[in-house]
Parts: sequence; C-alpha cells; structure tokens
Amino acid sequence: MLARSQPDHVKSMASLEAEMEKGLKGEDSEVRRYVIEEKSSGKPIGWSSIRFHTWAGKYHNADIGLCIGEKDKWGKGYGTDVTQLLLQESFDQLNLHKVGWWTFAENKASIALAKKFGFKEEGRLKDQNFFNNQFHDSVILGLLKTEYESNQKRK
Repeated sequence: MLARSQPDHVKSMASLEAEMEKGLKGEDSEVRRYVIEEKSSGKPIGWSSIRFHTWAGKYHNADIGLCIGEKDKWGKGYGTDVTQLLLQESFDQLNLHKVGWWTFAENKASIALAKKFGFKEEGRLKDQNFFNNQFHDSVILGLLKTEYESNQKRK
C-alpha cells in the first residue's frame, strides 16, 4: 500500500499504477502526471503533477505537486529540478495565470522549496487533515505568472 498526498488516503499499488498509466497516456484532461526518475539509472523515485482548476471552464490556474518517495534521494536537487520544469510548463507552455502549492504546515522542506521559486503563503486551513491520530493545518501558497516572469529575469 502507498500513501497518496494525505497519509490517511491509502491506495493499492495496482490502483496507483492504473492512475499513473492513464495520466501518462494523456487520458485525464484535468491533470498531467509525470514520473520522477533517478538521473543515473532511470529508476522511478517519485511523481509530480499539474492539476488544473476545471470549475472555470477554461484553464487559467492549476496546482502543482511532487513527491520524492525514496528518502535517500531527498536533498539531492530533484525537487528543485522538477519544480522548475513544472513551472516552465505551467507558465511558458500552458500560459496559466497562477499556480498553487498545497502542503502540510509541518512540511518545512516543501514550504522552503515553494518559497525558493517565489511562491507566497496565501492562507492556512486549520485542522484540515487528520492523520497520526491528530489534526494538521494545510498551507496554501501561490505564484502568479507575472511574479514568475520577474523571478526569471533576475536569474
């Protein structure tokens, strides 16, 4: 069994593989999914996604997310590389207006990674998720295309 995004939402490996396969084939118009591979071996070590906000009819905004499942790969630059690629696709290719980033308040590495790319905290949802026998806050961060472009010019 694998935990997906929320620790109390457990999926079987077969279910996760079917979802990823559908996404990789482009059969889900609401989300683009990608496998993160180890640079040297090509071995899968995580996933990433762009999930469009579909309630507006036309895609203007999306949430990006990623997970490096192999702990020995944490801190090796994969998150930075993947975030850069997701933002390039979101803003340069898809011409989105805004990208969101949701995480648990305790996930300091995720918050730091988002802020490294110019995301700003927009809100907190108190006691939003329940796992490990307690409630946890969620942090919502956002980045506008104009902010992304300003950051790119400074680099």
